[in-house]
Amino acid sequence: MSTIIISEKKKAAEAIAEALGPVKTINKTKKYNIYHVPSRNVFVIPLRGHILEYRNTPSFKSWVNTNPREIITNPNAIKKVPISSTGPYIKALKEYSKISNHCIIGTDADIEGCNIGLFDALPYIKQIKPNIRVSQLWLSSLQKTEILQKFNNLITPKYNWGESGEARSIIDAIIGFSSTREITSTLRPLLNRFRVKFTSIGRVQTSLLYLIYLREQEILTFVPEPYFTIEAVLIHEKGHFKAQHDLNPFKKQYEKKAREIYLKIKNEKIAKIIDHAKKLTKRAPPTPLNTSKALILLTKNLKLSAHVAMSTMNSLYLNKIISYPRTESDVYKPDFNHKDLISNFLNHSSFGCYTDKLLRNNRIKPTRGKKDAGDHPPITPLVSLELVDDKLENDLQKKVYNLLARHYLALFGEEATESKQFLKLLIKDEPFNAQIVLLISEGFLEIAPFLKPKYDTEIQILGDQIPIKEILFNQKQTQPPPRYTDTTILKLMEKNHLGTKSTRPIIIRILQTRKLIKRMRYRYFITDLGKFLIENLIKIWLPFLKPSFTKDVEIKLEDIKDGKISWQNVVNEIKRDFLVLFDKLLANKESIISNIDNFKQKLDLRVPKEFPLTKSNCPFCNNYPMKFVNLPKKRFLVCSDDNCKKYLSLPKNGKLELLNAVCLLCEFNIFEVTLHKYNKPFIYYLCPKCWNEGLNERSGKGFCSKCVGYKILNDKCIKK
Repeated sequence: MSTIIISEKKKAAEAIAEALGPVKTINKTKKYNIYHVPSRNVFVIPLRGHILEYRNTPSFKSWVNTNPREIITNPNAIKKVPISSTGPYIKALKEYSKISNHCIIGTDADIEGCNIGLFDALPYIKQIKPNIRVSQLWLSSLQKTEILQKFNNLITPKYNWGESGEARSIIDAIIGFSSTREITSTLRPLLNRFRVKFTSIGRVQTSLLYLIYLREQEILTFVPEPYFTIEAVLIHEKGHFKAQHDLNPFKKQYEKKAREIYLKIKNEKIAKIIDHAKKLTKRAPPTPLNTSKALILLTKNLKLSAHVAMSTMNSLYLNKIISYPRTESDVYKPDFNHKDLISNFLNHSSFGCYTDKLLRNNRIKPTRGKKDAGDHPPITPLVSLELVDDKLENDLQKKVYNLLARHYLALFGEEATESKQFLKLLIKDEPFNAQIVLLISEGFLEIAPFLKPKYDTEIQILGDQIPIKEILFNQKQTQPPPRYTDTTILKLMEKNHLGTKSTRPIIIRILQTRKLIKRMRYRYFITDLGKFLIENLIKIWLPFLKPSFTKDVEIKLEDIKDGKISWQNVVNEIKRDFLVLFDKLLANKESIISNIDNFKQKLDLRVPKEFPLTKSNCPFCNNYPMKFVNLPKKRFLVCSDDNCKKYLSLPKNGKLELLNAVCLLCEFNIFEVTLHKYNKPFIYYLCPKCWNEGLNERSGKGFCSKCVGYKILNDKCIKK
């Protein structure tokens, strides 16, 4: 009899099979293969992620003829069914189970992977072979040595992990299906106005939207307060630096005192040095990367969205370049072989010099984080690749790999040494101070310069005086809190226990596709639709909106994973709690409906904003920028000079966003166009000047995806 191994994706199946021995590929369909290892009589069957999903049963399929409340109360309202196009996968599971007596679950080694292997795939196998032996292949990478070692040390299946994933799926389906249906029907007149078919509700995404709304309210209601500062610009041999008055900042009530001090010293030319003490401090190397820290690192330094960062790391994992990117751990096991891994980088053109120094100084023990979750090691580069290597499929993968590899090597680097110089000064009898921070030795910062803070220029102190260039009196205002970026929104979700390490990027993306938030210049804004939704739910559904609701669910899911509680009991408990909230929503439904007309009137009365201007000048007169006219029934570019008035057409379909980047062919601004196909966003880029020329010439010119010499990366036009 044979052994079957279930893997989550095609690339993982290929890697597992190739590690076990010579492979014979069996073509089941044009695009679907099974991998046979004859020497071990093993068949590796790839899936496509989840092959099953929860849907409403046929009797609850209609949104019009069913009561959304019954999705919560009726146990037959939802059912787990095959996802479309998964027929070949299910057929293969049944076919090969007939000739097998051992099933190895080799899906991704996390909760979702356990759920896919043990709750999606295994039931089909047990339909044919109820008593088949089941084991689990727990992989942290797709390296051959790792696969062989784990294949020879199979573990007992982690059913508790799969049950935790199953409970999550059921809870989110019940909450999402019932509330999305009810709120969509309630807001239908408003959704039509925003050209949205439905608005989705979920315990994680709606809670995140609530937190974004709170930040928006902080910004809108923020009242700036004036304050004052007095600064001295001092001269040293390498330039200038500033010293601050000891009482900075002066609040509004102390304005008079601040002005008196300024008038007293504004013409002084010499500052007396009272003290210039120096202190050496050490900056420790970074700690290993778990998923959350890696996403924060990549979004901050590469200005990526969390979704793109996660997707890129996953591609690197499937290409056997890094270890599994979904991990809670930032602590390595004591037996992890860092020395051999570091040695791989000895001949690397960029990293070899650092690696040589690490090995010569026997620096092979990494820093330690805070948590060993027992799932996977921290995210680790497994191979040494030059950035021109074909295994790195695009520029984005190269940038991500470069950061991850440098960060890993920096774990072994020496501490950086900083010098902090504290200057105490007197101008007349007024006390001033300055702090100068210098980098004395780079240590690990030489390997990972993206972790380097901004340092000052060294100041040489000669004698007990220093000349003054000028005294500045500044009137400023306090600033509102900033809007969230990808980096800060990930930190917000982690702090409030919203989502998991791997679902957070997806949640952010869902809010964007539902037009509840928008991302502009790397910052997130709540839309009018999102604001209306939260302002109405906040009055009746605050317990659901607060992160404490989903945090309590996450704690219970963790208890399932640890075997402390039955997953069915957790599902029933959450259903009871949510039903109370749902009934409160129903009781207040009419008040929400009555608010819709008032809100629509406010939208109609809103004073239209000035049309945004392009950064590049009109291509006809070359004197003034063009206005981007973006109205519901017409949109075009027109020269802002009334004497010119030339215009450029724009596509009629899709959401248009004017980018700062310019086309390197004609130097005119590029547009991002977002369409929706099969309920999924599709994005392309075009240059309006080239596109209009293409329309006239019927050449197809102007679509950036068809450009021969250039391409769009991170919203910028660059050479291929």
